[in-house]
Amino acid sequence: MLTNLFNKEYPEFWKKYNDSFKRKATKYVVISMETSGLDTEKDVIMGIAATSVVGNRILIKDSFELFIQHGKEKTDELANEFITVSKFDKLSEEQALINLLGYLDNAVLIGHRINFDIEMINECLHRMKLGKLKNEAFDIEAMFNKWVDTNDTPYSLEDMSKQLKISISERNSVSDDAYSIAILFLKLKEKLGIQ
Repeated sequence: MLTNLFNKEYPEFWKKYNDSFKRKATKYVVISMETSGLDTEKDVIMGIAATSVVGNRILIKDSFELFIQHGKEKTDELANEFITVSKFDKLSEEQALINLLGYLDNAVLIGHRINFDIEMINECLHRMKLGKLKNEAFDIEAMFNKWVDTNDTPYSLEDMSKQLKISISERNSVSDDAYSIAILFLKLKEKLGIQ
């Protein structure tokens, strides 16, 4: 019995994702998610957007956006009309995660309150009977706290952009948020002297 547990055959996409960590990461991936709520066990991911940052450049052409189809019982509870009435094609949760992991590879993740995003993704992976994300991650709110020398103070994207004197988008979609986070990340990276 124990040998079956340790000799489990994982899907090819999961093996490829794990193998990517044998190489050094060459890019950052900024991620933003729309969820049905803040409970990582009960709520679900509705949309994910990501964009790559290499060096000091945001690679718009290398962006990623998808929306996830959930059963009727989940969508009835949603307050965000943008996602609920969206005409975008939607993927199953499993296909969305396969696409996301293929995009992420071994990149360093960047986000606003990134630990929540990681927990939500890990819950999806758990439902697929897989392991957890292995990517290193940086949170722009933690970076901002370090820059302004505060300790665990919550800052919205708007708060940070005002203090950094940069303009960000109107935040109408998860893609807008990912791009705004990428701009803030580049500014904070410069302020903190991160290569």
